[in-house]
Amino acid sequence: MGAGFLHDDLSNLLTRWRIRAGYTSREAAAYDIGTTKDIIGSYETGKLQYMEPMIVGWLLRKYGAPEYVISEAEAKAKQIRMGSSNTWRSNGPRWFERLRQLEPLATSIDIFEDTYVTGLLQTRAYGRAIMETGGQLTLTQIEASLDLRAKRREAVLESANPAKLRVIQSQQSLDLMQGTDVYDDQLEQLQEDNRRANVEVYLLPPHGFHPSMEGPYMIIGFEVGEERDVAYHEGPFGAHYEATKKEIDRVRAVFSDTLAVAERLR
Repeated sequence: MGAGFLHDDLSNLLTRWRIRAGYTSREAAAYDIGTTKDIIGSYETGKLQYMEPMIVGWLLRKYGAPEYVISEAEAKAKQIRMGSSNTWRSNGPRWFERLRQLEPLATSIDIFEDTYVTGLLQTRAYGRAIMETGGQLTLTQIEASLDLRAKRREAVLESANPAKLRVIQSQQSLDLMQGTDVYDDQLEQLQEDNRRANVEVYLLPPHGFHPSMEGPYMIIGFEVGEERDVAYHEGPFGAHYEATKKEIDRVRAVFSDTLAVAERLR
């Protein structure tokens, strides 16, 4: 991964969060937070040879970005300054890193999950049980992953302006954990989240064909002009993103048709 890629990634991130904070121009942001539009512009255009990690973090904090987004951005800026950007490694696959950046910016998130309770609504005990069963992570890695998931949840569901979240869970995802130590707490968590003003949880009956049989996917929506809507679906080798209007409309239609045969969690 070259330095140019990291520059572009940070530049786009700073621009998105400035706009999300309500600053439609660099000049307005500069006046309000106490810097100059030239400094903001130099970071947003990626023309600087080195981006100072402290400045990157300072700007994102002023814009209200969650701490895990800030930490990741600072690490990237540091990697550029160290001159070894090709050794950059994130805490997860590239597709997941992109997801973590987009989630806190979203105004709406629609999710279909067929096997597991979706990550944003998992209890810590449920998440730990799933990761331990996989056998691919050390205990330290599991705890770090659970901490990250908790921060994602806080940024998406518990912020001052949380996204509207609609989740369709297959009944199978609940049936799989019946009789386990995590079942009662996880079901209670889903019911509590379902009572949030910004969250709707639906269950899909366990029998019969349905439009979402190809597997889990998510549709991330944004305010007009802020970011293009994005959809992705997961597979055995990671995830695939869709961002064209045609594909987004197709995925939305699949979600809508699936929602029509699902029932609201009680």
